[in-house]
Amino acid sequence: MKNWFTFENLHKAYLDCRKRKAKKYYHLKFAENLEENLLTLEKRLQNRTYKPGQSIAFIVQRPKIREIFAADFADRVVHHLLFNYIAPIFERRFIFDSWACRKGKGTHRAMFRLKSFASGIERERERERETALPRPFTSRWTLRASLPVLTSVFYTI
Repeated sequence: MKNWFTFENLHKAYLDCRKRKAKKYYHLKFAENLEENLLTLEKRLQNRTYKPGQSIAFIVQRPKIREIFAADFADRVVHHLLFNYIAPIFERRFIFDSWACRKGKGTHRAMFRLKSFASGIERERERERETALPRPFTSRWTLRASLPVLTSVFYTI
């Protein structure tokens, strides 16, 4: 994995990390000395001296009150670097219908997949209803009637 800690990979992780964060203060501060910060991260990771920074804690009140711990921006870059490394390894092992935190998947696609399963079941039930015998044919009097007579009566209705 040591050869994974390169400037190019860190820069790609930085680009992934800055999505939807471009105007945030912590991103702008990191981007001020981007090259230097990425080179420092590369050196620390390769020498195994990297230690995560201090997280920021804050409270969110919607949709419910909860405490959030946000990692330092440099730590987020490392998170993205590690994700970019391990995602392809795990991706091959996941079943197709595992939807959380995967590229090209997510809650909306999972919902559409569930909807397609549900409509398939509904179509199957509809076919069963079309081919099923009416209720009188399943009652006791069918025991005394012969099958050819029953089917001829059923199909002439």
